[in-house]
Amino acid sequence: MSELRALLLTDVVDSTHLSTLLGDQDMAALWAAHDRVARDLLPPHGGREIDKTDGMLLLFEQASQALAYARAYHQALEGLHIPLKARAGLHVGPVILRENEAADIARGAKPLEVEGLAKPTAARVMALAKGGQTLLSAAAVQALGELAGEERAQSHGHWQMKGVSEPLELFEVGAGPFSAPPDGEKSYRVARVGERWLPIKAVPNNLPPQATPFLGREREIDEVKRLLEGTRLVEGVRLVTLLGMGGLGKTRLSLQVAAELLGDFPDGAWFLDLAPIRDPALVLAETARLLQVQEEPGQPLLQTLTKQLQNRRLLLVMDNCEHLIEKCAELAHALLRAAPQLRIIASSRIALHVPGEQTYPVLPLPLPGREQSVAELGRLTAVRLFVERARAHKPDFELNEREAPAVAELVARLEGIPLALELAAARVRVLAVADINKRLQDRYKLLTGGSRQLQQRQQTLRALVDWSYELLQPSEQQLLQRLGIFVGGFELAAVEAICGEAPLDPLDVLDLLDSLVEKSLVMLDQQPGGATRYRMLETLRDYAREKLEASGELLLLTRHHLDHFFGLAKQLRDGLQGAQQAEWVERGEADLDNLRVALAAARSGAEGIDPFLAVKLPVALQGFWTMRGYLAEGRETVRAALAMPAIQATDMAHAHALYVGAALAITQGDPAEARRMLETCLALRRRLQDETGVAATLSTLSMALLSIGDAAAARAAEDEALQLFRKLGHRVGEAIALQHLGYIELRLGRPEAAAEQLRLGAALARELENLEVEGECELVLGEVAFGGGELASARQHLERALQLCREAGDKRDVARALASLGRCDLHEGQLPAARERLAEALRAFRAFEMREELLQSLDDHARLAEARGRPAIALALGAAAEQARVRAGLPRPAEAGKAQQQLEQRLSAQLGAVAAEAALQDGRAWTWIEALDRAQSLSAPG
Repeated sequence: MSELRALLLTDVVDSTHLSTLLGDQDMAALWAAHDRVARDLLPPHGGREIDKTDGMLLLFEQASQALAYARAYHQALEGLHIPLKARAGLHVGPVILRENEAADIARGAKPLEVEGLAKPTAARVMALAKGGQTLLSAAAVQALGELAGEERAQSHGHWQMKGVSEPLELFEVGAGPFSAPPDGEKSYRVARVGERWLPIKAVPNNLPPQATPFLGREREIDEVKRLLEGTRLVEGVRLVTLLGMGGLGKTRLSLQVAAELLGDFPDGAWFLDLAPIRDPALVLAETARLLQVQEEPGQPLLQTLTKQLQNRRLLLVMDNCEHLIEKCAELAHALLRAAPQLRIIASSRIALHVPGEQTYPVLPLPLPGREQSVAELGRLTAVRLFVERARAHKPDFELNEREAPAVAELVARLEGIPLALELAAARVRVLAVADINKRLQDRYKLLTGGSRQLQQRQQTLRALVDWSYELLQPSEQQLLQRLGIFVGGFELAAVEAICGEAPLDPLDVLDLLDSLVEKSLVMLDQQPGGATRYRMLETLRDYAREKLEASGELLLLTRHHLDHFFGLAKQLRDGLQGAQQAEWVERGEADLDNLRVALAAARSGAEGIDPFLAVKLPVALQGFWTMRGYLAEGRETVRAALAMPAIQATDMAHAHALYVGAALAITQGDPAEARRMLETCLALRRRLQDETGVAATLSTLSMALLSIGDAAAARAAEDEALQLFRKLGHRVGEAIALQHLGYIELRLGRPEAAAEQLRLGAALARELENLEVEGECELVLGEVAFGGGELASARQHLERALQLCREAGDKRDVARALASLGRCDLHEGQLPAARERLAEALRAFRAFEMREELLQSLDDHARLAEARGRPAIALALGAAAEQARVRAGLPRPAEAGKAQQQLEQRLSAQLGAVAAEAALQDGRAWTWIEALDRAQSLSAPG
């Protein structure tokens, strides 16, 4: 008779290798120590030994006992004189216990053997664990029940093992961080795509997870994939445009195809959502940011983008192109000409008309035929979609003999349009399907005289949306159309402030919004921190905006929207200076699309809009753009503001715009441009006698001067800035100036003076609860200690910096701290830790377009290559970094230059003159993107 039991299977890793190193006698003693430790832990945890090889098969009554044993076991092995590493797998399942007369009674346990599937399942779970790791099956996690404290069960996904038909979901329990098993030949991670399990390879992507399963469209998926992949006789198409009206599921289809083709594109699959973007100029900047391409000084961004993508094999999904069709077509054409391995899936209501484009019409879902049985109907995608969405609103809804005819009629009347089916499904909460059909029939009689150029299915969807709209109360209609002013999502407070204009009452907005949510016209987006946001489907938002334009309220709502989000931008600016920095960073991300709309409105020149908001908004958003890596976008926005006559004619506004543009340019690694802008800005602010502005400009100018190698001039500018900040009582400015002075003193070769300034800056920032500045001071203090050979102190400062930057949500300085810690690891010979940290930092530097840090990262990876015994790649990376520094006008600091010369001498001696010169020539011939790719592959796992 079988009983549910917990089976824990352990296995000592690398035991054969260890035996070779130690010899038989020492290994026997080590095994004896292992067995003593493993068996001594059994009684207090209620376990019984069943079998013994290089590990043990253990039986427990409860999963919690087995997990507690596994933790104690791993910890005990670490304490051995020669520590062993073991892996463990835990599964709970039906177990048949059978007496084994041949068992060794001396073990002190009842002689038993385990039969059934539980044992091989535990073995499969254990086989995927790494040394020191315990993995659990889903059944084991379920048996554990609710976990205590901060512990959680982290899923490592489903894993397919060779020779096993069904994938196995693996879990790890604890407080994290967790480490997933690596993919291999015998086991690899998989994901369910439709009805199939497909492997997930280590491919970078940003494909958004889908909240509901993808239903049907198998033929369309296969055809689009075949177009992109090609055949034995025909080369694949490089641009497939999915054509169709709104609501047909073009976006979901493109995402599904991208997910299934992920393994074919080693440089990733990237989803570019163009729906929130209204300014055509942002298409290029957003694409470059998404693909981690940095703008190069003095070179148009499009040229940089095409050059850096020319050797990449990636898939780009351009979604919702129709409102930006010319810019999308121009960009797609340029990318396809420059990058022969690039593939694009576009979705649009009209074709891009780019050479080589293959359009693919996305049609409504197949409709039911006459006299189909309930079972046959249930297999149709359109019916399945309606039924599943209806159950979301009415859980007991069923497709039975009574409902089947009405559902078939409804699907036919709505012509298989997915959005229409979803909208109709929302009505089953209050209406029978037959009643929905009657109301649709009446509505169609009234809506038959539309444009003959409009396709029938578009008239049908319009009829449905019109019908949903006209079923609303007048106050609900007015709120819905006013919600068309938002892009990407919104909060209740924003709706109340922007849309609560008479005749609506702001106090009624919550109830009206809740009513629209219930009718599936507005959707709830629950944020990770518990905050609630709202959004509309793009088709419904377009409909609402059309109504808003027809109402004559668009300009009024635009002004309200601009005022509200300018207020939010100011809150962001202030919030980033305090203890709640991380929360404000996330708030800015959530409303980024609305902030972009506000920026476009400020530059529009529309009646009643203050043109100076085109500068005030970037001033407020400068810190947010910097911390989150929106540098190219911010600089483009500032350039557009600087081109406005009203800004050029006003010294104060002109100076503000120049300052923001310069600050962003420094962060992006363009100090020459920053210096030019700051010198003009400084002259304007001195003329205006704006002491606060002069101090800020001098402080920022010091960093530009330092970057181009003029440390003495940088020191003079920062000294004047510090005096002004202290005179004005500007304490945040004073803290920043002290941090800058510390960095300057370090560059001047005065580490003691640098440490003194940085300690003062850190103390002041801590008093002001400014996590960002305190983190930066700790970061440079770590560099000072590292340069002095005080590695323990350096680590202490850098770990503190990492903690502060993470608390602040400052991804830019998190990356810098990781790079510095990786440097420490490298210096101490801890290569695995160094590779991991340097790889993470490099990925962030590329994403945030931090050119100076990227150059430093190339130097770090040259030293990593040396440590890994690859002198040729080390020499080439150093040469590539030097060439890039010359082009960017970013010379190495003196000490770093000396260290680089010593590295080249060591490597050249190893390689010999001929091989060394060949490696140097290779590195100098690499493009910027090739050098970064070589560095990234060097620090990648494996």
